Order: sequence, then structure tokens, then C-alpha cells
Amino acid sequence: MFVEYGKLSTKVYEITKPVGKSLDGDIEYYYEKLKDVTGPILEAGVGTGRMLIPFIQKGLTMEGIDLSEEMLAQCRMNMNEHQVIGKVFQGDLTKLEIETRYEAIMMPTGSFCLLPKFMIKDVLKSFFKPLI
Repeated sequence: MFVEYGKLSTKVYEITKPVGKSLDGDIEYYYEKLKDVTGPILEAGVGTGRMLIPFIQKGLTMEGIDLSEEMLAQCRMNMNEHQVIGKVFQGDLTKLEIETRYEAIMMPTGSFCLLPKFMIKDVLKSFFKPLI
């Protein structure tokens, strides 16, 4: 998989999509779908933590994965700033090698739509293995 989200993209995301900013109600929508999940949840394409951090603040047990180490570094800074504890890690969504089992995996539509079409099948297959 390729990395297109470096320092500049990370800065743009931080400015245009800060932590907790709902885009057309997406945070509310996904929270409504996940609020009754009692096990761990993985956010694929976690980026800078825009959704992860509010969900952890609301009591969900979540972790995040992203291919971009720059995005993850910003996510860790944002988690520290918002005083939340959680695990985020670097990984390729087409080849998830995760020992943790999750009750749910979420990938917001905006992130999913950024995947190249030829990778979608591999990403969805990869999501199956770490699910409970």
C-alpha cells in the first residue's frame, strides 16, 4: 500500500477536520451505531483522531490504525491534548496482522472512499480476521 498522507496532508486535516468536528453528522451517526458495543472497536484509517477521541471520551473502548505515521503522530498529540488514553498503531489495511480481536471495525465513508478500487476487496477481507 502507498502513503499519500505526509506532513502537509496531516496539517491540512488538523486545520480543516479538527478533533470532534462532525462532518454532516458523521460522528453522531457512527456513535449511534457503536454505542451499544461492549467489546473493543477498531477505527481503520484513524488519521488525526477526529472521531476516535470523542468516542473514547464517551466511554467506547477503541483503538486506531493508519498507514500514515505522520497522521498517527498527530493523533497521539491530540490524544494527549484531550487527555484520553488509547492505542493507535501503524498498519496496512490490506494485510492486517493484529492479535487483538474486535467486536466492531469502523471505517468512515470518507476514508473508505479514498481507497483505490483495486484495494477494496483486500481491505474488506482483511477486516474479517480480527473480528470476534
